[in-house]
Amino acid sequence: MFKEKCGKFSIPLVALLALGGLAFAQAVDGAEVMDRYYHVAKPKTQIMAMTMSISKGGSTLTRSMTTWTTGDNAKGEVEQKVIKFSAPGDIRGSGFLTAKKVDGSKESQLWLPAMGRVRRLSSGASDQDSAFFGSDFSNRDIGGFIESDFGYSFLKEEDGLQSVAALPKRNDLGYEKVVYFIDPRTSMAQRIDYYKGGKLLKTQELAYVQVGPYLVPSKNVMKSASGSVTEIVIGDEKVDQEFGDIFNERFLKK
Repeated sequence: MFKEKCGKFSIPLVALLALGGLAFAQAVDGAEVMDRYYHVAKPKTQIMAMTMSISKGGSTLTRSMTTWTTGDNAKGEVEQKVIKFSAPGDIRGSGFLTAKKVDGSKESQLWLPAMGRVRRLSSGASDQDSAFFGSDFSNRDIGGFIESDFGYSFLKEEDGLQSVAALPKRNDLGYEKVVYFIDPRTSMAQRIDYYKGGKLLKTQELAYVQVGPYLVPSKNVMKSASGSVTEIVIGDEKVDQEFGDIFNERFLKK
């Protein structure tokens, strides 16, 4: 066995390597990992044609929708998103509009043609934690978080992913803990675990595709502990295209 001499002692080389690996693991800062995650380059705008499949109790319901997004909180911009459903017939024309400000506050609106009016969602749990059109995603999940919502601690690196625990700084964020599994090569999340009531509530799995200079989602799957699964598959995706002023009630009801 090769040995490295240190004064009067001989230390096995494998031990030195092990110590080096431990030092590396301890040097990883969870906050830095998540800072890179939140600052990944994003398109100025995105237009995504999506299919959402909701599987519960042995049956599957499929919904078609288009999403328009713009803005980047990390750049000091308001992030805006509008989602319009085109199928099936019972929800055709329905829409969801949300704006997430730099401070994390949100303004969300829901349009259901059958109701005949736009409903403004409150920031409380009753609205934010409600299922997004019957899926395993909540309205809160669709709007997302900001970096300063949580404090971060690095857990471990395994199978090429860095896991970071995110603990909320406020009690109105819907979850008691969120664990991110980040690919250090891209700083993108491959998986996100959501905890509530001391138990794993659901797991989100993501896949990406290269569109121009950006890595953008191609599949977004949410698996609930109850056994239901929602899969969003992104088909046609356009980036950095102008689409005018659409983040308003008029477009939402169109």
